[in-house]
Amino acid sequence: MAERAFRPRPGRGLSARILLLSCFFVLVGEVLIYLPSIARFRLVFLEERLAAAELAAASLEAAPDGRIDPALEARLLAYAGVEAVTLWRNGADLVLGRIEPVDLVIDLAERTPWRLVPDALGVLVAEPGRCLRVVGPSRHEPGTVIDVILPEAPLRAAMLDYSVRILTLSVFLSLLVAVLLVASLWRLVVRPLRGLTARLERFRLRPEEVDPEPLGTRGDEIGIVEQELSRMQEGLRRALAEKTRLAALGAAVGTLAHDLKGMLATAVLVSDRLEASADPEVRRIAPRLVASLDRAIRLCTDTLAFARERPPPPRPSRFPLAALVEEARAEALAGADAIAFVAELPSDLELEADRDQLHRVLVNLLRNAREALDGRPGTVRVRARIAGERIAISVIDDGPGVPESIRGALFTSFATAGKPDGSGLGLAICRELVSAQGGDIVLERTGPDGTIFTVTLPHPPAAAASGRRAAA
Repeated sequence: MAERAFRPRPGRGLSARILLLSCFFVLVGEVLIYLPSIARFRLVFLEERLAAAELAAASLEAAPDGRIDPALEARLLAYAGVEAVTLWRNGADLVLGRIEPVDLVIDLAERTPWRLVPDALGVLVAEPGRCLRVVGPSRHEPGTVIDVILPEAPLRAAMLDYSVRILTLSVFLSLLVAVLLVASLWRLVVRPLRGLTARLERFRLRPEEVDPEPLGTRGDEIGIVEQELSRMQEGLRRALAEKTRLAALGAAVGTLAHDLKGMLATAVLVSDRLEASADPEVRRIAPRLVASLDRAIRLCTDTLAFARERPPPPRPSRFPLAALVEEARAEALAGADAIAFVAELPSDLELEADRDQLHRVLVNLLRNAREALDGRPGTVRVRARIAGERIAISVIDDGPGVPESIRGALFTSFATAGKPDGSGLGLAICRELVSAQGGDIVLERTGPDGTIFTVTLPHPPAAAASGRRAAA
């Protein structure tokens, strides 16, 4: 049954998130605009009341005795929106209305941007019914100070009305901007990304098939991603086809190598008897025949090992490194009397790893060093150094070095240095074994004066390693 294509849940898709974020950021911008706007609205409201109160108080100057009719006074104060006004001019004062106690005094001469915003917000959240006294300079007569008393309720009502209008406009603008932005992003980003997602889903389900949907011709970043995705899919299809052919070939080669190994084992038994022959010519040729059969068996063994899907999982244990190096030397350098071996590592150094797999890696590296010397006198060294929680084990020889033609593919399967009996699988298998243990193997240096291969593995402190083993 075909797998169901993934689809985002309603409201969790990219379009919905862009819509919500657009509305949110527009509203944040509107709030940042609203705060100074409402403070400015309150300031202008109070300044207009001062200007209107100044005109109302000027009527006292036209009265012969400085008094006007109470009815006219009430009308002037109502038009100005205040309950009382006092003009301070050169030490004299003109008073219109009755002075009463107030709840708050506001001096407009001391206004600052940092005080206007909190004062405006204070009007919106204050208890209704307060009475204000507002003092400020005259716009028309320098040196004249206007002092008015007015109720706060009209100011608060005007500010609330202004806030509702700003909020309504902000919501409308946020939705309009969000819709326009989402529509643009849908066309430019979301729809192409959905196409790429569908293309990846089809490739995941049927990687061997060519995608029927043609790619666009965009020249922006989305177009580059589409083109790179197409190239990647084409490369993966070719690699998949090649891997499929190699898998079939590997299965056939594995079967062939297994049968051939059995035949060669029989041939070795027969060749052992030839060494005991009384014929001098047969006894002279028999060692070379045995050596050739041994190389053929080793090639079959490497091929069978590489044909397995994966090496067995590592089984780490803690062991002395010096003892393991000595065992690997005895196996890899047996009979090589012309080669001097030097182990530059502490005798008490312990390592936590899969002992058998690391033994196999060291034997392979030491054999490569021996073959690099090609029977000439030389020296092979094994050196260990610790850096933090990693240990580096280097195998060093003073041979002629790795040929430049194969250095780039040294750890690739079937890459050999021209050895007639080499399978090209040893280093590839070594890297696989080391990688399974969380390490790596690299060609650190090579040249006419020698070659250094370095194996790097995790090396936790002994206490931490004991704790992990106890937890396991």
